[in-house]
Amino acid sequence: MHSILFLFFSISYSQNEISFVQKDNGKIKISYKYLNSTEEEIAQEITVKNDQTGKTQTIKNIGVSITGKPSHLEINDYNFDGYTDFASFRTDDGMGVYNIYQIFIFNPKTKNFENLEFPTNFNPKCDMFCDVKIDKIKKTLTSSCRGGARTHNDVWKYDQNKKLMLLKTTSY
Repeated sequence: MHSILFLFFSISYSQNEISFVQKDNGKIKISYKYLNSTEEEIAQEITVKNDQTGKTQTIKNIGVSITGKPSHLEINDYNFDGYTDFASFRTDDGMGVYNIYQIFIFNPKTKNFENLEFPTNFNPKCDMFCDVKIDKIKKTLTSSCRGGARTHNDVWKYDQNKKLMLLKTTSY
């Protein structure tokens, strides 16, 4: 008998719609659209349909590229609670060296997604979530950005109250 091992990695999408099933069997469909059709689009809107509750959640003012670079969706468990969360990300409008993330955490009580606010009570080197990497074993998020000729890595971890805190910063 052969056994099959499935590993779950983050999945990125550049299309306008994704669907997945939460660990509580709730089917989620996420779609996004640009709010205007000009070349200077400054916001997009994400619609989340939850088939389990029958509710639709609209998330507005999602940042997009002002230079026309496409936005993408990525699903992952960003807070390590077993529920699938998602992020909208796009390449920065400068040199295009990193991706800027807006992360949305699933709240199992409300069955809605909540914006993961960038913590302001720390002194990270990156001033937003950039090139986010997840370490499921250590349960950390790493945000990487460039400043001049240096690369900075801010490592974030959730505390016992489920608040995101800066664990360490490295530069090289």
